[in-house]
Amino acid sequence: MIYLNAISYYFPNNSVNNEFIIEKYLEYGGDASLEITPESIFQKCGIKKRYIANLEDSAKDLGNRAANKLLDEWNIDRATVDYLIFVSEAFEYKGPSTAAIMQQDLGLEQDIGTLDILQGCTGWVYGLSIAKAVIMAGLAKNVLLITSDVTTRVIHPEDIELSSIFSDAAAACLISSEQKKDGINTSISDFVFGTDGSGESHLFVERSATKNPADIPYLKQYEDIPSGLKWGRLRMDSAKIFLFAIRRVPKLVKAVLEKNQMNIEDIDYFVFHQANGSMLEFLRKRMKIPKEKFINSIEEVGNTVSATIPIALKEMVDQEKIRKEHKILVAGFGIGFTWGATILTK
Repeated sequence: MIYLNAISYYFPNNSVNNEFIIEKYLEYGGDASLEITPESIFQKCGIKKRYIANLEDSAKDLGNRAANKLLDEWNIDRATVDYLIFVSEAFEYKGPSTAAIMQQDLGLEQDIGTLDILQGCTGWVYGLSIAKAVIMAGLAKNVLLITSDVTTRVIHPEDIELSSIFSDAAAACLISSEQKKDGINTSISDFVFGTDGSGESHLFVERSATKNPADIPYLKQYEDIPSGLKWGRLRMDSAKIFLFAIRRVPKLVKAVLEKNQMNIEDIDYFVFHQANGSMLEFLRKRMKIPKEKFINSIEEVGNTVSATIPIALKEMVDQEKIRKEHKILVAGFGIGFTWGATILTK
């Protein structure tokens, strides 16, 4: 058995409400004739609050804070960590790997493996699967998995749909070959994954890497925005994303249940990637999942990309929802298009 033993998360100090989102939308060129209210934003995405990192803080910085919180909160000896995985879409460099730098930042031993995973909303499920594989292969006993993103800085304020949804945050987890005293101690079952690269243009960060990189004329048009969109600009076709989710997620749930020889009735909780509150509720009703079994924790947090699932799980731990023999189906889906799921058993 391989176990998810501990989770902690970190939010930046700066949080913003729907009134702020509307104010910035109008300030940076939004259509004043549209009747956009805090309530209309909430009705569309189910979010009232999201977090924005300081521009001087990178995804690595947020990830380090989540990891330090994990190590302290759960009383984990740093010397026992023998592998580090960092999942993000915002690395420090093209080289060296950000995970390698984090080894130094976190004061971990030098005889450990470090790995970056470039992934978005399915990233935590990918990281969890690789952590499990590394332990099963005998390469490590304790894997530190960190997920972190600073998506708000690649969003133009006039893109009010995007700025209403996304939030900056980080989460850190410990995956181990043995249970931890006073730990969460959920075993990790078999995984199901899928990819459809035709979704490339439906959700992507333009002018952000080697394909058509940002140039001076491109950057000059965004000089009045605090971030300057120096890291690129997020583009999304929301209709295509919604269609992808409602077609793919039910099939993903069915596939992971079949792989683990379970039925939907065997699951005590369903924790999907917290993409959009309205989308989550639509999926819940479409799949006929009882409300008491379905986790929708996005209202006061926003879409934190690769950190949404571990944040939701930690909130469940804090609320003492996870009990002996409980089974939790976790499912990630999004940019790529990618999707993945597994089942955690207490």
